[in-house]
Amino acid sequence: MQMLKAENIIKSFGSHRVLNSVSLEINKGEVIAVIGPSGSGKSTLLRCFNGLEEIDSGMILIENETFSCKEPGMKDTVKHGAKRAMQKKIGMVFQNFNLFPHRTVLENIIEAPVTVNKMNKKEAVQMAELLLEKVGLADKKNSYPSKISGGQKQRVAIARALGMNPDIMLFDEPTSALDPELTGEVLKTMTDLAREKMTMFVVTHEMRFAAEIADRIIFMDDGIILADDKPDKILTSPDHFRIKSFIEKVGQ
Repeated sequence: MQMLKAENIIKSFGSHRVLNSVSLEINKGEVIAVIGPSGSGKSTLLRCFNGLEEIDSGMILIENETFSCKEPGMKDTVKHGAKRAMQKKIGMVFQNFNLFPHRTVLENIIEAPVTVNKMNKKEAVQMAELLLEKVGLADKKNSYPSKISGGQKQRVAIARALGMNPDIMLFDEPTSALDPELTGEVLKTMTDLAREKMTMFVVTHEMRFAAEIADRIIFMDDGIILADDKPDKILTSPDHFRIKSFIEKVGQ
């Protein structure tokens, strides 16, 4: 089953074109690692997939439903209400956690299910406690974000995204704000999700994760996809000199 499809996505900020006719497909259960130099359009593409950025033109489908469809200079043909409904299928984990500092770990997780999905609070608490067990933080449910480590914050952020029962998870460089010592615990949580066949689109600089966990690696540079292939092909025998140069610099 096709989970997400993008066709000819164009996105500019002012006169700078960040995405230049980007097309790709993600199937259910796939883990896609997106790598490339800073400024290549990776995070912008991810943000287009959940509506945080509006595309200039092109089409995005989520589970074969049109999420966004625009001709150049025209309005999106998908109405706001329909887009909002589809956004519930998409979990998002940010670089900098984005937890509510004035709410406990548990309260952070139940906020959206209760307010957006109208889940019964008791059921939401039970679900949140199970998710905290899943990410190894059951003992932190009453802690505030300021009292836990960066790695723990990111695992809470993952649990919070899972609380909406998404069909696809988007990760925007989830370990880039962490010390190397804390990176491993977040990658372990993501690896567990991958083994459970959660569909994942991961913008990352973690080459080991890309090599060992991803089904495919997408390499982006200057707003285009230079390669979309199996990890061993991208990381050990890339066809493009730009990819080879990047891999050598990051130490693969």
